[in-house]
Amino acid sequence: MIKGVNKKVIEINHPDSVYFERAVLYLRPDVTDVPLHVAQMETLDYFDAGQKKQKFPKDFLLFLSGMAVSGMICWIVLQFWQ
Repeated sequence: MIKGVNKKVIEINHPDSVYFERAVLYLRPDVTDVPLHVAQMETLDYFDAGQKKQKFPKDFLLFLSGMAVSGMICWIVLQFWQ
């Protein structure tokens, strides 16, 4: 059964996605007009929040800096040891 509901809808088609074909977003009843850039930012924020953030670059740089500091400490200790 279909009810006579009048809602404003934003439909996002993404045929390149492996999992999803499209997304449908329903606007709140009190919203009359949404600027395009606001709608795009809200949509990107919504979909980005569901994705797992990759920490690889940050963790890798932290690892490299730790290795560099450890190497420098070893070099300094060996210089004074002799």
